[in-house]
Amino acid sequence: MNKFPKENIFKAPDNYFENLPDTILNRRKQQIKRYYISGIAATAVLLIGFLMLAIDFTTMEEVDLQAEINEDIEYYIVTGIWDDEEILLLADHPNDILDLIAEEEWSHQVWDEEELYHNEIWY
Repeated sequence: MNKFPKENIFKAPDNYFENLPDTILNRRKQQIKRYYISGIAATAVLLIGFLMLAIDFTTMEEVDLQAEINEDIEYYIVTGIWDDEEILLLADHPNDILDLIAEEEWSHQVWDEEELYHNEIWY
């Protein structure tokens, strides 16, 4: 080890320490700009996602779709393309529909129970 010279073999570039603070500050400013831009982009994505979840587009489409379906069904019934049996086949619970129709038809009838009793035929 004694054979090696004891000189400083490292050499700093000219004006390195004078320019070092400016170089560090410039790099830091660039990093800060990147963080702000990425933060703004993330905020925009979250805002758009929140708005898409907050505004329920499907209900607006369902209302319009249901109105169009009702108009089409009314057209098919009025023109005679569909008859009663075909309409009942389309329903999920046809017996409920028949009960409602019967209730509407018979609700306007006035029943005289005494007259019905006298007119009954006893077997």
